[in-house]
Amino acid sequence: MKKQIFLSLIAACSLSVAAQDFDTNPTIKIDNKEEDLHFTVGARMMMDAAWYHTDYTPMKSGAKLTDARIRTSMTFQDWYFYADFDFSGGKFTQKNIFLQYSLAPDKYDGISSFKAGYFNDPLGLSRNTSMGSYHFISRAAPAVALCPGRELGLAYRYYNNPFYSNVGVFAENPYNNQISGFQGVAVGGRWLYRPINDGTTAFHIGAAFHYGHLNSGETVDNVKKTVLILGTPMETAVDPTEFVQAILPYANNVYNINAELMYVSPKFFARGEYMWKHVTKKRDDQTLFEANLGSIDSWGTLESWQAGNPLGSNSFNGAYVEAGYKIFGPDYKYNSAEGLLGGLSGRSLEIVARYSYTGLNDLVDGEYYSAGRDQYYPNGVIADYPATSLSVGGGNLHSFTIGANYSFNKFVQVMLEYNYNHLDRDKYMSDSNFNCIQGRLMFSF
Repeated sequence: MKKQIFLSLIAACSLSVAAQDFDTNPTIKIDNKEEDLHFTVGARMMMDAAWYHTDYTPMKSGAKLTDARIRTSMTFQDWYFYADFDFSGGKFTQKNIFLQYSLAPDKYDGISSFKAGYFNDPLGLSRNTSMGSYHFISRAAPAVALCPGRELGLAYRYYNNPFYSNVGVFAENPYNNQISGFQGVAVGGRWLYRPINDGTTAFHIGAAFHYGHLNSGETVDNVKKTVLILGTPMETAVDPTEFVQAILPYANNVYNINAELMYVSPKFFARGEYMWKHVTKKRDDQTLFEANLGSIDSWGTLESWQAGNPLGSNSFNGAYVEAGYKIFGPDYKYNSAEGLLGGLSGRSLEIVARYSYTGLNDLVDGEYYSAGRDQYYPNGVIADYPATSLSVGGGNLHSFTIGANYSFNKFVQVMLEYNYNHLDRDKYMSDSNFNCIQGRLMFSF
C-alpha cells in the first residue's frame, strides 16, 4: 500500500512538472521501457495582431509572430531534463534548459527537488507563469519591469498541500560575456502558505525576496561602470517599445520584495502581486576625479566633484490585480507543485480583467526637466556645470485590460483584448493615453 502511495505521488509530481513546462500535458511521448526512459516533444506558436491609437508618439500597428518554440523533455527514474528554444523574430533564442532531481516524499507527503540550469528566478507569480498558461496576451507591466526573468543557477523546491518553498542562487550573466568584471550573484526565493487547497478550490498567500549584487559592466576612465536597465513596453507584444524605462548607472546592490495572493475556484480566479525594488549604487570617485583633472569636467577637490556628480539609491514599485470567470469549459486548476494557475484546457470560454501600476519615477522635488536635452537639472535651473541630477524619470504607467479567451480544444486558443494605458513620463510629455486592441492565435502541443 505504501509503495502504491509513493508511486502515485511521484507520478503526480512528474505530471505537474511536465504540465507546467509544456503548458498542457505533452502529446508526443516516446517510451523506452527497457531503459526506463521517457521522452516528450512539443511545439508552440503565437501569432499576434494589434492596432494602436496614441496622443502623439506613434506605435507600429500590425501583426507579429511572437512565439515559435520547440520543446522537449526526458525523464529517467527521478531525473528530469527539459529544454525549449524559440525561433520567432527570425533568430534562434535559448529559453529554458535545466536538469531536475526529485526526492522521495517525506512523512508529511512533501516533495523535494533540486534544479540546475537556465530557468525562471523564483521571484514573482506572473514571471513564473508560462505565457502558454497565462490568461492575458502579455504579463502585467510591473512584473516585466521589476522582476528578474530567466537566470543561470541552482534552486531547491519543497512543497506539500499547505506549504510551498522555492529558493535558489543565480549568476548575474548566464554566458559570462560581459565587457569587464567578474560576475555578480543573486539569491532569493518564493514562499507560499495555502490554508485552502482541496483539489477544487485553492487560496494562497505568499512572499518573495531577491537580492542581487551587480559586478559586471564596462571600464570607463579606468573605473568599472555597471548599468541596470529597468523597463517595459505597453502590455502588448507587437510593438516592444519601452515607453517606461529607467537607466541606472553604477548600480551595485538590488533588493526585491514581493507579496502575492491567489484564489482559484472551478469557475473563477483572482490573483495579484505587489512589487518593491531598491537599487543602491557604488563607484570609484577618486579615480574618476583624477581622470577629469585638467579637462573641462575638472573640479578643484574631490568633495566638489562629488557635489557636482551626486550618486544616490533609487526605489521603485508596482502592482497588479487580475481576475477571470469561466463561462463554460473544464474547471480552472491550481498547480500545487508550482503554486500557479493552469491555462485553459478543452473547449472553453472565459472573460478576464486586469489593472496594473508600474512606478519607475523617482524624482527629486524642485528639479527641472529639459525635453530638448532629456535631462533633469537641480534647483530648477538649466546649467552645464554641474549638469547632473539624482532624479530618475522612468515613468509611471496605469494599465487597464479587459479580454475574452476561447479555446477550441486543448491545442488551439484565440485571445482578444482591449488595453488602455495612461502614461506619466516627462520624456513623453505630449503622450498620456495609449489605446490598444489586440488578438492572438496560439497553437500548442
